[in-house]
Amino acid sequence: MPSEHTLNGEHLAGEVHFVHSNANSSALLVTGVFFQSVAGESDPWVVSVLAALDNVSANATASASLASYADLVNKAADAQGVFNYAGSLTTPACSEIVDWWVVKKPVDVSTTDLQRLQSQLRELHITDDGKNARPVQPLNGRIVTEMQ
Repeated sequence: MPSEHTLNGEHLAGEVHFVHSNANSSALLVTGVFFQSVAGESDPWVVSVLAALDNVSANATASASLASYADLVNKAADAQGVFNYAGSLTTPACSEIVDWWVVKKPVDVSTTDLQRLQSQLRELHITDDGKNARPVQPLNGRIVTEMQ
């Protein structure tokens, strides 16, 4: 948090990545979905993820069964389309092995749930300050394709 990608040059409140790999992890397809802070209620999928995170501890292994995110992605992508480009991981070693698909339409997340997520990131020692976004990188000649 905030988002690692920008939309019209602006960061959004957050972004979730769904990572898919080939058999030997030499290539990845990552779907990125923006989070948009709203005064109202969070998308039901986000609510289910946050509920599952309540049972996670930094000191124990945990697993959770989550609803498929396919409807979440399809609903948003159908509404406004996606961006696609060849890029890199956002965590070290930042290997350039990712086929990125970033959904343009943000998913609603309440301000309260965003604060809750930041708190959980700190408590699980994922970040020191509840933020974990890599700075935006230059395109370096990459072509970003917009699909409607």
